[in-house]
Amino acid sequence: MASKKLFITGATGYIGGSVLEAIVHKYPSLQISALLRSVSPEFKERYPTVQVVNGTFDDGDVIAQAAENADIVIHTGDIDHPGCAAAILAGLSKKTTPSYLIHLTGTGCVSDRLTNAWDGKPNPKIWSDITDIDTIYSLPDTALHHTIDRSIMDASNGLLKTVCICPPDIYGQARGVGGRESFMVPQFVDVVMKTKEPFYVGEGANWRAVTHLDDVVSLFMLILESMLKGGGGLSFGKEGFYFAVADEIKWKDAAEALCKLGIEQGWLPPNTKTVSYDEQRFSTVYQPAWLGLYLFASNSRADSARARRLGWRPQGPDFWTVLPEDARAAVARRV
Repeated sequence: MASKKLFITGATGYIGGSVLEAIVHKYPSLQISALLRSVSPEFKERYPTVQVVNGTFDDGDVIAQAAENADIVIHTGDIDHPGCAAAILAGLSKKTTPSYLIHLTGTGCVSDRLTNAWDGKPNPKIWSDITDIDTIYSLPDTALHHTIDRSIMDASNGLLKTVCICPPDIYGQARGVGGRESFMVPQFVDVVMKTKEPFYVGEGANWRAVTHLDDVVSLFMLILESMLKGGGGLSFGKEGFYFAVADEIKWKDAAEALCKLGIEQGWLPPNTKTVSYDEQRFSTVYQPAWLGLYLFASNSRADSARARRLGWRPQGPDFWTVLPEDARAAVARRV
């Protein structure tokens, strides 16, 4: 294991930073390199053995060389940056020894926002990463993340083995250096602190899959552990697609809980009530509107059958337990 080399992107991001923290602690002898635009004193102090690859997601030659030098690449950076993904694959394709790629994606690929027929309504469809894998692979290019996901799937071959990890909305505070907060709850708090209107769209009955950050990290670690042992038990390529879903919430319930928390924590007036927005009203308070409607109006439901088969069992606290801390932290970063 001492001779294995790992290259990671997004090492100071919310997910990637937490993954790096876990890897450094569990595998201190692993030779780790990380793509960084700049290096903070905190990063240097915390990870003195991590080799810094200076560059951005636009530096294709730098990324390709770092990928070629690695046995395992974990891509958690800008997952929708086509040049970065292409550079990683280009570097790995030059290798003459076995290598692995773990690519982060997200359940936005299976969101029903493409049609907007379900905005604010409960969609009964729950996607499986086993029985629906052919449909997932054949999603249109307009599906979020999908063109890059498919290129990762297609790149898997005799020497290069690829895996996509697909978490939903994530909650919980980060463990690493850099990005500390998730996206959905902080985005909601950001809007509501300005409008004083905790909102849902239409009926607010749409379902959002959720997972604690620690559980997302644990799936990365489970797959990495298997790769370090030769990859036994893993699926790769088209079948190497792993949802990382622990639970799901109805958005109206979340909006009402955040309304109550806002009053209790003092960032909303005492008599605040939740409100229902139609799409026209929503587009005046959140831009780009398509992203907000994806986050707060669409359904994004999935079943982690493949991850469970591998042995993944979410252990993190549930969404409602962590929500007060996440809300408080989001507010603190905005005042």
